[in-house]
Amino acid sequence: MTFFTDSPFERMMVQKPKYGREEQTPAPPKDHRCYGCSYYGSGCAGTCFRDLIITPKRKEKEKCDL
Repeated sequence: MTFFTDSPFERMMVQKPKYGREEQTPAPPKDHRCYGCSYYGSGCAGTCFRDLIITPKRKEKEKCDL
C-alpha cells in the first residue's frame, strides 16, 4: 500500500485498533486496609478516601418549652 506522506501517524491511522479488556487487579484480602475500597487499583493516592469522607452530624430535634 502506498502512503501519501512519510508521516508515521498515517501508518498508525491505517492500523486496526486492538480491542480488549484491561486486566483488573485481583481483589485485596479481607484483612487488607484497602478491602472494599472502590478506588483500589485504579487511582489510589495512598491516603484512604474512605477516611477523608466526613459523615454529616445529626442535629437533635430542638425542644420548645412554651
